[in-house]
Amino acid sequence: MVRKTKSKSIKIKIISRIIALLVILFVIVDIIFAYSFRQESINEAKIRSQTIANIVRDSLTSLMVMGVMQNRKIFISRLKKDAKRVDVQNISIIRGSLVNKQFGKGFKSEEPANGYQEYVLTAGKKIEKLNETFNTVKYRVIIPYKATSSGAVDCLMCHKVKSGAVLGAISLQMNLTSVRDATFRTIVSTSIIFFVFLIVLVLIFFRFLSPYISLFQKIESGLENLKDGDMDKALVDEKGVPDDEAGKVAVTLNETSKSLKEILSDIESKVSTLIGYTVVKTDNYLKDTIKIINELVRIYNFKRVIEKDRTKNEIIKRIEGIVKDYMCFENYTIYEVGDNNKMAVETLGSKIKLGADDMWCKKSITADGDLCRAKRTGSDVDSLNFSCICPSFAFSSFDESGAGGACANQFNYYCIPIYIGGKVGAILQLIFDDDVADFVHWMIPYIKSYLAEASPVIESRKLMELLKEQSIVDQLTGMYNRRFLDESSENIIAGINRRGTNLGVLMLDIDHFKEVNDKYGHDNGDVVLKNVSKEIKKSIRSSDIAVRFGGEEFIALLIDIKEGEGIVIAEKIRKAVESSPLEIAGGVVLRKTISIGVCEYPIDSDKFWQAVKFADVALYEAKENGRNRVVRFSKDMWKEEGY
Repeated sequence: MVRKTKSKSIKIKIISRIIALLVILFVIVDIIFAYSFRQESINEAKIRSQTIANIVRDSLTSLMVMGVMQNRKIFISRLKKDAKRVDVQNISIIRGSLVNKQFGKGFKSEEPANGYQEYVLTAGKKIEKLNETFNTVKYRVIIPYKATSSGAVDCLMCHKVKSGAVLGAISLQMNLTSVRDATFRTIVSTSIIFFVFLIVLVLIFFRFLSPYISLFQKIESGLENLKDGDMDKALVDEKGVPDDEAGKVAVTLNETSKSLKEILSDIESKVSTLIGYTVVKTDNYLKDTIKIINELVRIYNFKRVIEKDRTKNEIIKRIEGIVKDYMCFENYTIYEVGDNNKMAVETLGSKIKLGADDMWCKKSITADGDLCRAKRTGSDVDSLNFSCICPSFAFSSFDESGAGGACANQFNYYCIPIYIGGKVGAILQLIFDDDVADFVHWMIPYIKSYLAEASPVIESRKLMELLKEQSIVDQLTGMYNRRFLDESSENIIAGINRRGTNLGVLMLDIDHFKEVNDKYGHDNGDVVLKNVSKEIKKSIRSSDIAVRFGGEEFIALLIDIKEGEGIVIAEKIRKAVESSPLEIAGGVVLRKTISIGVCEYPIDSDKFWQAVKFADVALYEAKENGRNRVVRFSKDMWKEEGY
C-alpha cells in the first residue's frame, strides 16, 4: 500500500510540475501575444490617423486651389461617413486663428471644442490619448497642420503666414474595442486548444512514464534496503522493467547487491574463522560485518597490548578488564594452577560478601587442583546444564552421599579452562543470575577469543618468570641460556601443538668472530656479542624467545608464525646486524655479519631437537656458501641416513 501511494505521489508530482510549467509558459506566451497585438493595434491606429490627416490636408488644399473652399462641409460630411467604416467614431477639422484672421471665421464646427485642441493650435504639437475601460478601447489624436513652402504645395502662396505657423488641426477618435475583442477571442480559442492538447499530453505522459516511475520507486526501495544492509530485499523486481538504459540500472543494482552480499558473507566467514566464533546475525549484513570486524580489531588491539606487558600478572589484569569493564561481569574469579597442582586466586570480583574464605569456590581447591572440575577435565563447566555439577562451588547444596538429597545453586556459574603450555594453567569463573543467563552464554565465545589470544603470551611470560627464578639467563647478553632450552622445550612444543601453529627455529652464528678475539681481544669480542644479541632481540617479537646457545652461536624461537615467515624474520635480523657498525676500544669501527640457518617445526621436522639440528645444518650451508646469508633447511642438506 505504501509503495502504491509513493508511486502515485511521484506521478502526481511529475505531472503537476509539467502542467504548471506548460501553463506558465502558455500564460507568458499569451501575455506577450496580447501585449504585441495591443501595441500593433495602437501603431496601426496611429498610421491610419496620420493617413486620414494627410488625406484631409491634401483635399482641403485642393479645394482651396480650385476656389471651391466653401464646399468643404460636404467633403467633411462624406469623410466622417466613410471614416466610420474603419472604426473612426469622431473626426473634426479645427481652423487656426491665423486662418480666421485672413479669411474670416469658418463654420461653427471648425472652432476649438476643448482645451486639448486649443493647446495643439497654440503649441503646434500632436496630442495622443488612449482610453481603456472594461467595455471599450478608444484612441484619440489631435494632429496640427503647419504652413510649409516645401513639398508639392506651397502653403505660403495662399496663406499670409510664416513657415511653420499652425493653420489648423484635425481631431480623430478611433474605436479599438473590436480589435481587443478579436484578440481576446483568439486567446480564448488558443487556450481551449492548449488545454485539450495538455489533457492529451498528460494521458500520453502517464502511459509513457508509468513503467519508469514504477522502476524509480523500485530502485528507491532497493537502495533504502541496501542502506539498511538487507541485501535480499535490495533486489529489484525486473518484471515490467523497460528494456533500455533505465532497465540496465535495475539489473546493475541487482548485480551490485548480490556481489556485495557475497563479499560481506565472505568477510564474515573469514573473520569468524580468525576469532573462533560468529556474532549473532541479523538481517543487516552491513551492521553484522561491522560488528565482527570491530570485534576482530578489539581482539587484535588486545593482543598487541598484552604482548608488550612485562609480567603474567599484568596480562591477568588485562583479562580482568575485559571481563569486568567490557563484558560487564561483576562477579568472577581468575585462578592460577601451579606446577604443584595447587590453585590460587589471581583476581576476584564480587558484588556480595563471600565469607571467611573470600572465594566463590571452596578453599580445598587451593590444596588440590583436581577438586576443580574445570581443571581436572580441561572442559567448560556450566551449572545451567546440571545443578551442582561441581561439588567445589561454595554456594551449592550438594549431597555427597548420593542418597538423592536436594541439589541447588544459589548462583549460576560458568568456568572456562585456560590452556598454558599444553595443559590447564588457569581458570576463568563467571558468576551470574538466571535473568542474564542467555546473555552470558552469548558472550562466552567472545571471552574465549580473548583468552585464546592471551594464552600464548601468558605462557611466554610464565616461562620468562621461570627463567628468572632458575637463573637461566646469560649474564653477558641478557638472553636465555641453553639450560632454559633444555627445561622449557617440552612446554613450548606442547603449546605449539595445542594451538596447531608453527615454531620457527633460527640458528645464528657471527661470521669470523674468532678473528675479533684474536685481533682485538676477548673484551672487544664480548662487546660484539652484546651488540649482535641486542640486534637479534630488537628484530623479534616480545613473545618470541632468544637463546645464547654457546660462544658466538644463538637460537631464536619464533612462536606461532605462519609457514615461511621464519626466513623473513631471519633476513630482518641479518640486515639489522649488517647495518649496525660497532666502535670498540681504540676507535676501531667493526662491521660484523651473521649467518642464519632456518627450520620450521613441524613443517621441516616434527621433533624439536631434530628441528634445532636441521637449523644448524642450514647454518653450516650458509657458512659454506659465503656467510652473511640466510638459508632454510631442505631435505637434500641432510646427508645422514637417520637422525
